[in-house]
Amino acid sequence: MSWEFLTAKPNSLVRVSTLPFAELLNASDWPLALDSYQRGFVWGPDKLTQLVSDLAAYAEQSDTSLPYYMGGVLLHRDANQSKRFIIDGQQRITALSLLYHRSTGKLPVGQALSYSGQSARHIAEGLQALKQMEAITPQIIERLRLTVIEVDSTDLAFTFFDTQNNRGVRLEATDLLKAYHLRAIDYAQGKTELKAALQRHCAERWECLQRHPAVLSPGQDFAPNLFNRFLWRARRWRGSHTPAGRHEPLLAEFQRDTWPHVADSRSRIDSVPLYATRHNRLASCMTLAGDGDYVLQGSQLRVGQNPASLPMALRQPIHEGVGFFLYADKYAALLQRLMNDPAPCLQVSTFRTIYKQLLRNNQEYLREIFMLCSLMYVDQFEVEQLTAFALRLEFLLGAIRLEKKQVKQETAANFFRLAELNLLDVIAQSYHPKQVLDFLQHRQQAVASSYAHETVATGQGVQGRYKRAVLEFYQGQLDSECLSLASKSQWLETYLKACQEDRHAY
Repeated sequence: MSWEFLTAKPNSLVRVSTLPFAELLNASDWPLALDSYQRGFVWGPDKLTQLVSDLAAYAEQSDTSLPYYMGGVLLHRDANQSKRFIIDGQQRITALSLLYHRSTGKLPVGQALSYSGQSARHIAEGLQALKQMEAITPQIIERLRLTVIEVDSTDLAFTFFDTQNNRGVRLEATDLLKAYHLRAIDYAQGKTELKAALQRHCAERWECLQRHPAVLSPGQDFAPNLFNRFLWRARRWRGSHTPAGRHEPLLAEFQRDTWPHVADSRSRIDSVPLYATRHNRLASCMTLAGDGDYVLQGSQLRVGQNPASLPMALRQPIHEGVGFFLYADKYAALLQRLMNDPAPCLQVSTFRTIYKQLLRNNQEYLREIFMLCSLMYVDQFEVEQLTAFALRLEFLLGAIRLEKKQVKQETAANFFRLAELNLLDVIAQSYHPKQVLDFLQHRQQAVASSYAHETVATGQGVQGRYKRAVLEFYQGQLDSECLSLASKSQWLETYLKACQEDRHAY
């Protein structure tokens, strides 16, 4: 079935059809191709094997006369090159080609797809994974259907693409996570009335979380900021392993790898198991009370309605349903406490001063490091010795600023990956703030030469503006003239000693 119609733009023809996969490839003398701007093939073996499992389940149905729908594909017909370039859908087309190869021993005709070396490695890994599974029969592959939108104009093709992907149609990973965990509440064993009430309560909590003021990134929805920049990294950046927190890994971490209710005998629809941490010595699980309070079972203590006080840890197992929403709520509240609480305690107020006067004059990727580590630290030690932590960490990040005129995105990952120990691991595994502060002080000594030998002109360029901010900060704090960053380490120690003597920020 197909339709053809002209757009308002002269000579711009749009063809819409529903085609079997093989027919898509053979529907024209012009083969399918990839343009140079396209990202590579990024599907991992897990996604390919999941597709095979889904198709195998379809094959086991008693009636397979209905086709198996694989979504839409957007193509641009280029008359100059006599090719149909894939604008949207190349991941699925490549994946289906690999399934076809596994089923028939050959690649489907009608394509001129070429890939980078990185894509070729992903394809080889995918083929190896498919060899471990039973092949999908050619009869099932013949039942695969795609909606194909084909246009002649490049501008029109990208108008379609932008509309589909950038104007609210595509869901964020966090939107999918919300839906999954609300369904998990509905599927759990329990009274219908209780499940409905919990779903409403968790949906309201999530919507409140989404409206939180931004931290680092501006935006109307705080949830993607929270999960992409903070929770994913805090959980997955370990040792030298710092993977990218893209759409699929986020879903894997916070959906597929969360624990179902049957995984722990303490888990119920309204109760979440707790684990022994610095903030939890007694309770075995936590129940969400009808009035919004949290009741710690085993100790029968109420901890009020402030999610920042929940006895959870960043790297603990996450339990689906209520557990997921409480986990997200806690760390959203901790970030807000650090950056946006209208009535901060003295320690947090000092932390904000350090951030505003020193970090705001630094590059955003360095601010990401600072806030990620600070969240991890406050989760572990609350605000104990927070001023010392913030200043010692800032000392390390400032050295990076002085060494690099341009700070790239991978700098954040390299900060953890290339050090002798990953600071996030050090924080998570420490029992006392002194262990973290000693580690930072040791690293200070290793980067002190960056300050001793700097020749940056004060106020000129990004490095000069950072230098001026440091000089003004310490001059204001120490009430003495500060001229050269070579003395920054000494200023830092003098300031912290004065804080300790005055019990200021401690």
